[in-house]
Amino acid sequence: MRNYTERLDKQDDYIRMIHLACTRGNLGLWDYYSTVMKASDIVDNHRIITVSESEELYTTNINEILQREIKKTRIRAITSYITDKDERFLGCIVVAIHRGNPKWTEISIGRNFQVEGSDIDDSSVDFLSSKFGVLSLTGTEQIFALDGQHRLLGIRKSLENDPGLGDLEIPLIFVIHKHDNLERTRRLFTVLNKYAEKPKGAELIILDEDDAAAIVTRRLVSDHTILSKQRALSTSKSGNIPSSDNTSLTTLVTINAINKILFRKDNMFYTMRPSDNELNQFYEKAAEFWDVFFQVFPEIVRYVNGGVDVRIDNKSIERDSESGGSLLLRPVGQKLIAYAYSRFDDNERQTFIDKLRQVDFSLSGNTWKYLYWNEKMITGEDRLKKNLLMFLLGKFYNQEEIHDEMKRIYELNNEEYHNHIRPIIN
Repeated sequence: MRNYTERLDKQDDYIRMIHLACTRGNLGLWDYYSTVMKASDIVDNHRIITVSESEELYTTNINEILQREIKKTRIRAITSYITDKDERFLGCIVVAIHRGNPKWTEISIGRNFQVEGSDIDDSSVDFLSSKFGVLSLTGTEQIFALDGQHRLLGIRKSLENDPGLGDLEIPLIFVIHKHDNLERTRRLFTVLNKYAEKPKGAELIILDEDDAAAIVTRRLVSDHTILSKQRALSTSKSGNIPSSDNTSLTTLVTINAINKILFRKDNMFYTMRPSDNELNQFYEKAAEFWDVFFQVFPEIVRYVNGGVDVRIDNKSIERDSESGGSLLLRPVGQKLIAYAYSRFDDNERQTFIDKLRQVDFSLSGNTWKYLYWNEKMITGEDRLKKNLLMFLLGKFYNQEEIHDEMKRIYELNNEEYHNHIRPIIN
């Protein structure tokens, strides 16, 4: 690991002085300075470094662990975003400034300062006068990122690829770090990286403007004839729906997961927003799946429309805490069907429709019992679950493997399997 502290101590004469327009504030124990800084000034001679590149906060062995926590995939995603997106915008990077001789020069506001032709009151003038100024950095400081290390490394890589991006203005917040109070800065580093709540689940799907699956998910619940109905979507922020909920069909997280099953792209694909034409194609692909789902099971449409005691083959499709109800109303079941659908070609679509209709999706029935349900929902055995549905639909041909695996599952539950599960024949 390169020793940036030593480099700054010995070669500070070639890092030029810069002056930053700032507002100054105080929050709790911290004075802070909010500013913008050119990307080139951040990157040149590593003026701002990561915590793991500093020897100030932690020991070498801990810094090596921190270095391993930095994820190359995130750096690549941020680099691509900065390089390729005209509407690029980055959140504020919080940095600690240490050593050297930074200077704060206050900019005073006169008593006759006006806003839209009117003088502002004296108390406002006093407040503003203490907030505006110029922070001058001589180049002898050590500055390390407490929050935004992946963004910092993404900025470095972007300028390495395209030096013309050096004039990009990056928002920063400076806090003053003192060597005799390491604990306070470490605590701030912890708070910013551990306790700061990152968007996830449904919230992330609602906010993400680059992830094609999330964009299509939002459009489906807005535009699709069935999924846009109020009862179609649970308010759950995760992929789970309580057994007691017998009004909702699915969740935002489930629709998003199904999109990714249908699109069959790697994770990096979802870090860059596709063109509008591509997004339209992805929407059509996703909408077509749900159209087929509702075509095969029109009873589900009646359920979404508020139908009472809706049944398929005389079996209720409600969620039930005793029998489990129907796998069709479980997010795991919907994702399983999406997986099978994605493995059938367009010219096999009618075969898929005809056979899927004949699958018994009752959780306590003879097909899915002990795989998905045994007095409660069961997780695991994902490969077997997929293979079993494909076997029923005539797309998995190793009958011996299916029977051996199902025999194993039944024995785990002290039951005997009688090779009763067979492929559906039209």
